Amino acid sequence: MKTLRFTLNLTASLLALAGLLPSLPVYAHSVTGHIEIEAQSPVKKIIVYLSPEQPRQQQSQTYQVSQKDTRFNPPLTIITVGDKVQWVNDETREIDHNIYSLSEISHFDLGLGPKGSRLEQTFSQPGEINYYCSAHKNMEGKIVVLPSRYYQLLEQAGDFKLDGIPEGKWRLNAIIFHRRYKAEPVNLTLGKSPAQNLTLKLVKR
Repeated sequence: MKTLRFTLNLTASLLALAGLLPSLPVYAHSVTGHIEIEAQSPVKKIIVYLSPEQPRQQQSQTYQVSQKDTRFNPPLTIITVGDKVQWVNDETREIDHNIYSLSEISHFDLGLGPKGSRLEQTFSQPGEINYYCSAHKNMEGKIVVLPSRYYQLLEQAGDFKLDGIPEGKWRLNAIIFHRRYKAEPVNLTLGKSPAQNLTLKLVKR
């Protein structure tokens, strides 16, 4: 069994060196733990995520947000640095929509888009972005740009599990939509064993 495993690893390594296979990490880890918070009322919508110590290459993706019945759907979009968001005007009537944001990390105005149009924006910095439609004051959406694709959205504080994480140095953190709280990040080094039963504390600002 050991001979077979050695042969497979050696073959994969030789193929990677030859450019026939991508260079992949040997281990894929899981990170598990629990959100700890001292609060009288529940804190909702918590995004637990990992940030690499060194930037890692990842293929960009495009996420769609529908504009219909003067609403953004989904109202919350979670993406990664380098990804693109595309707003599609799906109205059944001739209704124009605008997308703009005054957020510090991404200040933009995509102008008006008629029925059937597609407006796009690429996001290059991590953080939170609130955006609006200047033609309809009740339309509001939110984008969260993360440094990696290893995250979990929790409806409230509880257990979390992140899978398929390459070895290396990471920082465990969280985004809390409740303005009175912030997370105390945890530094991790993932080697040949998983990181389990961690505690991520949310404290008052």
